Amino acid sequence: MMSKARLLHGITATILLLAPLALVHCNDKDKNLTAPTKSGSLSVSIGATPTSGRAPLDVAFTSEVSGGTGQYIYSWSFGDGTSSSEANPHVRFANGGVYNTTLKVVSGGESVVSGAVAVRVDGDVRLACFIDPEEGSVPHTVNFTADALGGNGQFTYLWRFGDGATSADVTTQHTYSSVGTYLAALTATSGAANGTCTDEIHVFGPLTPQCKATKQGTFAVKFNVVPNYCFHQGCTYFWDFGDGQSVGGLERPLHVYGAPGGFTATATVKSGGATGTCQVSVNVG
Repeated sequence: MMSKARLLHGITATILLLAPLALVHCNDKDKNLTAPTKSGSLSVSIGATPTSGRAPLDVAFTSEVSGGTGQYIYSWSFGDGTSSSEANPHVRFANGGVYNTTLKVVSGGESVVSGAVAVRVDGDVRLACFIDPEEGSVPHTVNFTADALGGNGQFTYLWRFGDGATSADVTTQHTYSSVGTYLAALTATSGAANGTCTDEIHVFGPLTPQCKATKQGTFAVKFNVVPNYCFHQGCTYFWDFGDGQSVGGLERPLHVYGAPGGFTATATVKSGGATGTCQVSVNVG
């Protein structure tokens, strides 16, 4: 029968043999290395942990090198303009973007460059929206475009036009077919970050001005036109007094007729893409 001391010695030896095998297996899994790249006898693989996250992002890079004919010389390129000569460097990415990292290793007369590891860093999204024109008469067609920066440099877009319609294009057009005020919103998403901008769209009905006339003497008449709306850039005016005479640019012109009689004056009002007219009859003399 085996003695108690010999039995304990056998158990201890078994544990010592198994433990290193388990440790090697875990380390290989955690490295998550690229496929080996070879040149002659020299081989290199690299890995990164983590490979994505919000800025500032601290990343630990690892390398596994074999072969060669001498001391290993490391030359890392991190895709952001920085580099390192360490075997396993730690890097902080301060800004959003996608950074393709590679490692070049030189050993004796041999050199090899690893496959790239992409590190995606999500920064804050800075977003500007351009909407033109913001107001108009129905049907009103609006141009939408956006300028997005930050994030990881790659964006998806979602426009909501306020009338139930949407678009996933960064630049698009939309036509509003009903009178109303609409809140247009764009959300730009990049990785785990996003930004939103909004603007109001004002859609009016037909431009329907009213014409008025007040006699100022035997042949003089003071005219006035009152539009039901003017867009933010204002209205333009043109009067035809019905006697062959006309004037532009005046909302309230004074006109003196050269002969007695009845006349019909017409005012044309424009604002943006909308045009409206009205008439008023006068008798002078």
